Amino acid sequence: KPTELMRHLVRLVTPPGGVCLDPFAGSGTTGLACQMEGFDWIMIEKEAEYVAIAEARLNGAPRGMGL
Repeated sequence: KPTELMRHLVRLVTPPGGVCLDPFAGSGTTGLACQMEGFDWIMIEKEAEYVAIAEARLNGAPRGMGL
């Protein structure tokens, strides 16, 4: 999904101070959107190749609760 769309959706469904859970993290777009919006996040991904992609996308940005 586009990052801008995920930023909008994260703002809609996550309460202030809330934590966003993404049980199918894929390439990490939801985690990136959460970081951009100031939310903590928890991402779950079972495929190692997608974990590597998500880590690369989120590298250098302040971390949420974890990947």
